Amino acid sequence: MNLYAACSFLLAVLGFLGGLIWYANRAGRNSARVDTSQRDTANANAATQAAHAMLNARTNGIRTDNQLLDTLDKGAF
Repeated sequence: MNLYAACSFLLAVLGFLGGLIWYANRAGRNSARVDTSQRDTANANAATQAAHAMLNARTNGIRTDNQLLDTLDKGAF
């Protein structure tokens, strides 16, 4: 009976350690996924701000009346 108790205890400890390793691995992958998602979001926000700044510079840039009329006549605005 003592051998069965020792084997069951050893099996329980190994199961606990296996579950702990599985949980830690899963948590690490989820953390990496969140970091990647946040980095992608930051890159997209930076690209959006840059595009918005370029559009503002093109729209509100300093131009003469002739330059503005030429741009509008070409339909390239």
